[in-house]
Amino acid sequence: MSSGEWHDDWTVRPCTFDDADTAVDMFNARSMHFYGENQTTAEDMIGWWKSPRFDLATDSQAVFDSQGRMIAWAHSGDPGEPYVAFGIGVIVHPEHADCDELWDRLFAWAVGLAKDRLPKAAPDLRVSVFENAMEADTARRGGAERAGFKIARVSNAMRIDLDHETPEPVWPTGVLVRSANVEDDLEAMCMATREAFRDHWGYVEEPLDQDLEGWRSWTASLGERLDPSLWFLACDGDEIAGLGLFSTRIGDDATRSYVESLSVRPGYRKRGIALALLRHGFKEVAGRDYKAVELDMDSENLTGALRLYERAGFRVMRRTLSYELVLREGKDLATRVLPVS
Repeated sequence: MSSGEWHDDWTVRPCTFDDADTAVDMFNARSMHFYGENQTTAEDMIGWWKSPRFDLATDSQAVFDSQGRMIAWAHSGDPGEPYVAFGIGVIVHPEHADCDELWDRLFAWAVGLAKDRLPKAAPDLRVSVFENAMEADTARRGGAERAGFKIARVSNAMRIDLDHETPEPVWPTGVLVRSANVEDDLEAMCMATREAFRDHWGYVEEPLDQDLEGWRSWTASLGERLDPSLWFLACDGDEIAGLGLFSTRIGDDATRSYVESLSVRPGYRKRGIALALLRHGFKEVAGRDYKAVELDMDSENLTGALRLYERAGFRVMRRTLSYELVLREGKDLATRVLPVS
């Protein structure tokens, strides 16, 4: 166990793909500590590391002990245009979570890289850095707070056990559901999601070509978690009214599905489409012997999503805090409140 002090024989360097296995071990040590299960696979890790705007050589920093085991990790992502919301992540192995210097060095590195990229944003724009920390992860929260971050938002991890009969989905007149063809439907899914998320807290519009590149990268990185037959589109003729995208597993557990995305375009809301998408998905995954479905959602969602999920049968498992560090004040491109209709 750590003494809480920095060790002189620790090595700090960017990661390479050869570090994937030890990274998975460390990430899973953390998830086992907090969740009692492994949540990361090598496929997941490498898929993430191959993302177009993520460069291991510049965007990662890790600490290794004298045996070559990864004991801490940090990344500072390139968000692309308009460069106003930088996401970072700092993780420390539970055995060393009491070493404040580990957290502080890695938070300083991650924030420093975001600051280096600050000139990419227009000079009149508000620019922030975000980091998430589970409510129970007091060491990570302490590192964020010492680095100057403040809590901006709270999200819920939610779950429904598929141990009872799910009510039949009820679709509005003229709306039909089908599974996605990822290649053919990708641009339409991207466009529908952009429209649906414009009134979600923190949403920042990015150029369409960049957004499409992100969708292509994301779908490629999902690997075996992507089964297009579990990606459900609620369609009004040729128009996508809403999407319910379910994954095939959580970590290496193929008995649970995860809702990767659920959204309904504003013009189709308040017609029961989101609830119908969830219930349709529940029936489909239950028919494949899945035991539960999980998701993460903004507990203060501006459109009232928490009520929807509770009505669908989800319950809160744990809370995660979204921390924000404002690098520069200015014109805010992010959604914070809903427009008055």
